[in-house]
Amino acid sequence: MQENPEAQAAATPVEQEAASTPAPPEAANKPLPVAQALDAWDQVMTRAHRLLREETIDAAWITRLTELEVAVRQLAARDPDVALYVLIEANGSSMDQYSAQHAMTCMVIAELAAEWMEWPPEERRVLALAALSMNLSITVLQDSLAKQSASLSDGQRERVGSHAASSADMLAQAGVTDPVWLHVVRHHHTVAAADAVQESDPGPRLAELLRRVDIYSAKLSRRGSRQSVTPAMAARDACLDASGHPDSIGATLLRVVGLYPPGTFVELANGESAVVIERGAKAHTPIVASMRRKDGGLLMQPVRRDTLRMGFAVKRGVEPSRVRVLLNHRRILSCA
Repeated sequence: MQENPEAQAAATPVEQEAASTPAPPEAANKPLPVAQALDAWDQVMTRAHRLLREETIDAAWITRLTELEVAVRQLAARDPDVALYVLIEANGSSMDQYSAQHAMTCMVIAELAAEWMEWPPEERRVLALAALSMNLSITVLQDSLAKQSASLSDGQRERVGSHAASSADMLAQAGVTDPVWLHVVRHHHTVAAADAVQESDPGPRLAELLRRVDIYSAKLSRRGSRQSVTPAMAARDACLDASGHPDSIGATLLRVVGLYPPGTFVELANGESAVVIERGAKAHTPIVASMRRKDGGLLMQPVRRDTLRMGFAVKRGVEPSRVRVLLNHRRILSCA
């Protein structure tokens, strides 16, 4: 495939180096230094934001989207905890690039879940592309609505209600012929049958996983009309069935992101306030960086806590709006 000059120019230094100097497999999968990882994520999020807001959706655009999918997947594979931290924290604190941040968050979480369930690599690739493009027809509107405190107008409500079909139509008109990709985008808000995950047909399976991940990520996102919720509340809406128990997809999501995923906030048994930086040995025992003491005073430096240890257990999840701490991501992730 011929390199697209615009896409190459938008690539991060990490991606440009990888393209010019093939690295051995172990180097390609090695976590980046914290500062370099944060810079790479900042650049790839900006790249996604610009791409998804473009007006001309054609074959060249589809090529750039597939290149973006590869870049995000490779970056996330280097350190999934950093990927989750950066994306989930951004969703909960910033509304500047909401649509792109949300799409990338869904892509990374869906990839982790599909990998856990050992779905074929080609299905996972299609799932990632669907996650990035599922809101294509309302990207600009979605960015605007994220900052809107008033209720949706009738026109806005109509566009939101039809966006799944409209996005699939735009992809098809741009040259996408993969029926699974188009099905997943068209049905990512359609509630699937209870046995959809067990079907051999990948379309319903992938669409149902993306629907649930979409709900989960949206609940953890801040909008002008509401604050993001605690991880437990997001898990309740996306992972539990009517009886209050996780089904197969819900259980998988809890396994791959944890009850308190990186980028969310918690209060510890000792009264400290902390941000989650790594998934732990169990869903409810993440690794965190404490930022505030029990008395509310700021710690001079973030302190790493393993919540599996006595005295540092997670007491409860906390909404980001209640933390009121300006995060220094480099210092926090250096605790990991």
